[in-house]
Amino acid sequence: MSREQRITEAFVELAGTAVNHDDTADFLRLFAQRCADLVDAAGATVMLADDHGRLGLAATSSPAVRLAEVTGLRVGSGPGPEAYALGRPVACPDLHAPPERWDRFAAAARAEGYASAHAWPLRDRDEVLGAVELYRTTSGPYDEPDAELAGALAHVAAISLLRGRRQQRADVLTRQLQQALDSRLVIEQAKGVLAERRSLGIDQAFVLLRGHARRHQMRLATLAGQVLDGTADGSLIGHPDPRTAGKGPAPAESARTAGRSPGVRPQPQPQSPRTQPARPGPADLARLSARRPTGQPRPDRP
Repeated sequence: MSREQRITEAFVELAGTAVNHDDTADFLRLFAQRCADLVDAAGATVMLADDHGRLGLAATSSPAVRLAEVTGLRVGSGPGPEAYALGRPVACPDLHAPPERWDRFAAAARAEGYASAHAWPLRDRDEVLGAVELYRTTSGPYDEPDAELAGALAHVAAISLLRGRRQQRADVLTRQLQQALDSRLVIEQAKGVLAERRSLGIDQAFVLLRGHARRHQMRLATLAGQVLDGTADGSLIGHPDPRTAGKGPAPAESARTAGRSPGVRPQPQPQSPRTQPARPGPADLARLSARRPTGQPRPDRP
C-alpha cells in the first residue's frame, strides 16, 4: 500500500470512529500509531486535558514510549504542554540546544535516544483538548507537507473526540429530560389520587403532597410513587388508622361526644322536679257532676 493510500485510510478511520467514553483510550492509541507511522516519527504520545485543564498521558504509539509520563507532564515543560497552552504547534528541532525552560525535558529525551521533539494541539476552532507529541531520532524541523499532515491528523482526532463528547452530553440530557417527564407524570397522577380520596381540588392536593414531602425530607417524585402504590403514610392518603378501625363509638354516641375535650367525663344534667297533679276538691267534684251526662256512673269520691 502506498503512503498516499495509508494516509487516506488513516483519515477515513479516524474520522469515521464514534468515540465513546469507554473506547477513548483505544482511539487515541490508534491516532498515536498513525501519526508515528505517517510522519516518520520514532514515537508519539497523546496528552489529554481533564475538566480542570490538567494534562494527563492518554496514549502512546507503543509501550516503549514513556517520555511524556516520565518528563514533560511531571515538570510541566516540553513541546506538548506548551502546544496545549498556546493552541498552536511547538517544536524543539535540536534537543542538544533546547530553550532553557526545557532543559530537564531535553535531557530525558536525549537519554531515550531522541534528537528532536514536535507537538501539535488537538484543537477544533477555539476548543483545545490536548496535544500530540512526536519524537524523532534526527534533529531538524519537519518539512512543510509532513507538518501539515500532522496538524490535519490532530485536527481530525479533535473533531472525533468532540463529536463523541457532544453525543455523550446529548445522551445524558435526554436521560435527564426523560426522568423529569416521568417524575412529573407520577406527581400529576398522585395529585389526582389525593384529590379524589381527600375531596380536594388539584391545587390543594399538590400543596398537601409537597408539604408532606418537605416535612419528611423526601423527594416529591418518590412520595408520589408511594401514593400511587398505596405505601404512603395513611395520614396523607386518607386511610383510617388500622389500630382503631372497627372500634369507634356508635354514630349516636359520636354525635353526643363531638367537640368534647378528651378525658372529660360528661356531667349529669339537673332535672326539674315532677309536678304532682292536685287532688280535686269538693267544688271541683260538684262541677264535674253537673257536666256528667245522664246514665254515666259517678266517680268515686276520694
